[in-house]
Amino acid sequence: MIDVPNEKEHRQLIDTVRGLQTPTVLIPDVRLLNTYSGRLSRANIWISGKYIAYVGPDQPATADKLCKLDPGQIVVPAYIEPHSHPFQLYNPYSLGTYLTRAGTMISVNDNGPLAQYLSPETQSAMARALDQTGTHDWLWWSYFEEGMPRDNKAFAAWLENDAVVQGGELSHWLPFKKGSDDLTEKLYLVRHRLARMEGHLPGASANTLNLFAAAGISADHESMTADDVIHRLELGYYTALRYSSIRRDLPDILSALANNHSLDWSKLMLTNDGATLPFLQEATHARMIQLAIRCGVPVAVAYRMATVNPAVYYHLDHLAGVIAPGRLAHLNVLAALEEPQPVRTMFAGKWTDERQASGNLADLLHRVFANAHPVHLPSQLPPTDSATIGLSLLNDVITRPYTFEKGAALAANEHFLFAFNPNTCSYLTTRIRGFATGVSALASTYSASGMILFIGKDKKQLHALFQQVKDGFHGIASRFSDGSHCEVQLDIMGVMSSQPVETLSRDCAQWLEAMKCNGYRFGDPFFTLLFLTAVHLPYVRLTAAGLEEIRSGQLLASALPYCE
Repeated sequence: MIDVPNEKEHRQLIDTVRGLQTPTVLIPDVRLLNTYSGRLSRANIWISGKYIAYVGPDQPATADKLCKLDPGQIVVPAYIEPHSHPFQLYNPYSLGTYLTRAGTMISVNDNGPLAQYLSPETQSAMARALDQTGTHDWLWWSYFEEGMPRDNKAFAAWLENDAVVQGGELSHWLPFKKGSDDLTEKLYLVRHRLARMEGHLPGASANTLNLFAAAGISADHESMTADDVIHRLELGYYTALRYSSIRRDLPDILSALANNHSLDWSKLMLTNDGATLPFLQEATHARMIQLAIRCGVPVAVAYRMATVNPAVYYHLDHLAGVIAPGRLAHLNVLAALEEPQPVRTMFAGKWTDERQASGNLADLLHRVFANAHPVHLPSQLPPTDSATIGLSLLNDVITRPYTFEKGAALAANEHFLFAFNPNTCSYLTTRIRGFATGVSALASTYSASGMILFIGKDKKQLHALFQQVKDGFHGIASRFSDGSHCEVQLDIMGVMSSQPVETLSRDCAQWLEAMKCNGYRFGDPFFTLLFLTAVHLPYVRLTAAGLEEIRSGQLLASALPYCE
C-alpha cells in the first residue's frame, strides 16, 4: 500500500521546507527529469523521511545525510507497473523485491489466486505483511468472474481495502455479453467505489468495446496493433502497451504510434502483463522504456508511460510518478536518459543497497497457502482416452478440438493428456496434439485452475512422474526421449517458488531450453501449461466439468470421478 503522510510526517515536511527541521537526506546539484514538464534541469532534492520535501535551487544549512551523485548521472521517478500477475512462478515478495532493484517500485497486482483460496481478512493480513518488509509498494486488484466470489459482500469488502485500486481484470467476459446480472452487479460495485476497472479485450469489436466502456471498464492491455490502441483511446480507455513472451509485438506498436504525430500519449502505459521467466528480464520497465526510445518515442514521453501516466490513472500522482514535493522518495539514478536501467535506487528515502528487508515472507506464504492447493490424486494413473476429443495447440495458448480413435496408437505429434482436479476429485484423460515431440513424460502442478496435469507418450515414465507428484513434488518435471530430464520446483502451492527471481530464472531458462530442444515449437511452454485450464481463452479448455467449448459452453467430454 502507498501511504499518505501521517500527521507527524506532514508537519516534518512543512518544517523541513521552512528550515526548522533538517532534511534526512540531501541530494545536491543533481540533474533530474521532470515528468510533468519533460524538462531536464539541475536542482537540489531535500528528503524528509520517506518523502521529498523540496526540489529547487536552495540548499539547507545542513542535512543528516549528504548524497552526492556523479556529475553526469540523472535522477528520474521510480517506475510503476500498472498490471502485474505476481503468482507466475515467482511469488509477490520475490517479484516485488526484484522489480524494485530494477527501478519499478510500485505495482498493481492481480489478487485472483488470493481471492480463490483466501478470505478477505487473510488477504489483507498478507498484504500488510508484504508492506511491512519495506521493499516495494504493492497495490491490488479486486478480481472477479461470474460467480466468483460467490458472495458479493466479500467482493465489496475487499474493494474497501485501501490498497485496492481497481476491479478486474474481467477476463472471462462472455457471460456479461449474454446478460449476466451477477457481473452487472459486480461492475456496479467497482464503479460505486470509484475504483478503476481493467478489461481483457483482445480482438474486441467496436460494439464490445462500447459495451464495456459503458459498463465502467476504464482500461485495457490487450491491444495487438497500433490501430487497436487508437480505437481504445477514442472510446476513453487508458491503454497499457504490453511486452510479453507470447505477445512480442510491442516494438511494432510503438514504431507505428511514434509516426502518429497528433497522438496524445498521456493515456498510454507500459506493462509486461505478468511475464514469465526468463523473459521478465527482457521486459522490465527499464527495458521497455529503452525499447520505446529506440522505436522513435520522444524520451520524456517514454518515461511518462512508466511513471506519471499510471500515477494519474490510479489517482496516485500526489504521491508518485514525478520528482516533486510531497511525493514519495522513490528514485532511480541513471547513467544517462537513454539507459533507463538504474545504477542505484532509492525506496522511501533510503538507498536499497543500504536497507534490509524485515520478516521472512517465504515462511508466511507457505503458511498462508498450506491448505490452499491440495495434491489429492487417485492411487494410480487411470487408463488413457476417457474422451475421444483432444486439444490441438495452434500457438502457445490457443487450442482447437480434434477427434481421435479411442485406443489408437499415438501419432508422431500426439501425447496422452491426464487432467486431475483435486478440489472436485475428478479427472479427464484425452490427448494433446502439437505439444513437444521429444517429451516422454511431463508432470505439472502449475496451472491456472489448480488442476494437476500429466502429458506424455511413455506410460512407464508417466506412472513414475505420477508417483513423484503423489510423493510431494510441486512444480514442473519433464523427462525426454533422449533420457535427459529437467525440473522447475514450485514449493508454494505448486505454482510459485520461494527462490529469488534471479535463481528461479536460471532454472526456468534451463527448462525452456530443454523443451525447445525437444520439439516445443512456440514461444513459452509455461503459458501453455498455465492456460490449458483457463476459461477466458478460445476455443476448448480443460474445466472442472471436463473438456469444454468456451464460446458455446458445450461440454465435449465429461470429467469422471475418483473417490479415494
